[in-house]
Amino acid sequence: MEKKDVKKAFSEAENELKQKSIDKVKEFVKKTLEKLEFLKKDESEVKEKIRILKLDLDDLKEGRLDRIEERQNKDEKSKKVSVGFVIKKVVEHVYSPWFVPYQIIWNPLIDTTVYDDFYAVPNNVCFTSASTSSYTNGNAITVTNSVAKDSSAGTYMIGDHIVHFR
Repeated sequence: MEKKDVKKAFSEAENELKQKSIDKVKEFVKKTLEKLEFLKKDESEVKEKIRILKLDLDDLKEGRLDRIEERQNKDEKSKKVSVGFVIKKVVEHVYSPWFVPYQIIWNPLIDTTVYDDFYAVPNNVCFTSASTSSYTNGNAITVTNSVAKDSSAGTYMIGDHIVHFR
């Protein structure tokens, strides 16, 4: 072999190793971009869930259980995200919307993929189908709009920090 051929073979081997390194970097970038795209889709879904929960809190703060009930009846996603169902009780002779009774039942349909042990369905709830009208609960909480407005504000211990909700 001539010196020229050795130099050429060495240069080609060097270029081949360099190309393998470049391919590895490109693969790393591609996988990172794919994961970023996946997380962006997940982020938009999480943002929608956060929006629904914030609407629930705002409506409780204003004493508007009727809005929560309406949102849950119209939007299946809202029903799955909310921590409880709000169901209007049929009562005769209630003239003010502030004193219409609503029943609140914990939501067993909550997406618990992230917080498996965070939500617990009360033992006294009997679920017979996916429709909220079929849920029965011996100890369901009955509240009115005025009670919701007056009692939602306060200081809550959430995990290891305190949240002031006004």
